[in-house]
Amino acid sequence: MVELQNVSVTYAGGVDALNNVSLKINDGDFAFVVGSSGAGKSTMIKLLLKEIDATSGVVTVNGYNLSKLKKRKIPEFRRTLGFVFQDFRLIPSMTVYENIAFVLRVLDAPLKYIRKRVPYVISLVGLHAKTNSYPDELSGGEKQRVAIARALVNDPQLIIADEPTGNIDPELSYEIVELLKGINDQGTTILMVTHEHDLVRHFGGRIINITDGEIVYDEVVTGTNAELLPEVELAQAMENAAVQHSAEYSMPDSDSNYSAPYVDDVIAAIANTSNENGGAK
Repeated sequence: MVELQNVSVTYAGGVDALNNVSLKINDGDFAFVVGSSGAGKSTMIKLLLKEIDATSGVVTVNGYNLSKLKKRKIPEFRRTLGFVFQDFRLIPSMTVYENIAFVLRVLDAPLKYIRKRVPYVISLVGLHAKTNSYPDELSGGEKQRVAIARALVNDPQLIIADEPTGNIDPELSYEIVELLKGINDQGTTILMVTHEHDLVRHFGGRIINITDGEIVYDEVVTGTNAELLPEVELAQAMENAAVQHSAEYSMPDSDSNYSAPYVDDVIAAIANTSNENGGAK
């Protein structure tokens, strides 16, 4: 479960990135988070990953109160998450199998488990034939499938996908979201950040729109693939909500260019923690 209770984030200089936001995403939900550049989406992601702390309010993710979480507990918490990057961040010198297995190896998972789990998630994302291929031998869509498999391999309770269709061909975007929907159907909570309203209109579901650091729209809608909701209805509803907020507000550029190397940072943190406790080196 993800819950934000009256959460605000104020950056240096007094800029309010999030303003008294309250939000609850239940286990098993699939939610789209949309909003213009600088609206606060990336700040929310950083909060959920414990990369930054809230200025005020309470952030709870997968049973962890991040407002009180001690530094030594952060690697343990992050193991309950999966993260999908817009730019894939695969290791060029490793095959598909090795890129995915690497996460479990860092977590010191038993070799027998790795040999069973990795082929399973590779098959789940439809890349069995590419098991021994390297990233430069894959298409953009295939690379993103590997990234999704890597996020899924440690069986996380929550997967956060940050613009997962941003660097692939538009026609493949629907396949990626279908894949995430399928993973969600198996019980994994999915939070997908996107600026692609066509995808949101097509699939429907829970739509959370952030504008000027506030949630201005949070509703469940029917997708146009079911032909029950005219495409313009969702766009108009979100536009109307956004218009109610001041157009004068602007966010610092750092919020709209979220590129922190999360996987590398987490792997390093886990490895360091293991070393300090006498684990694998």
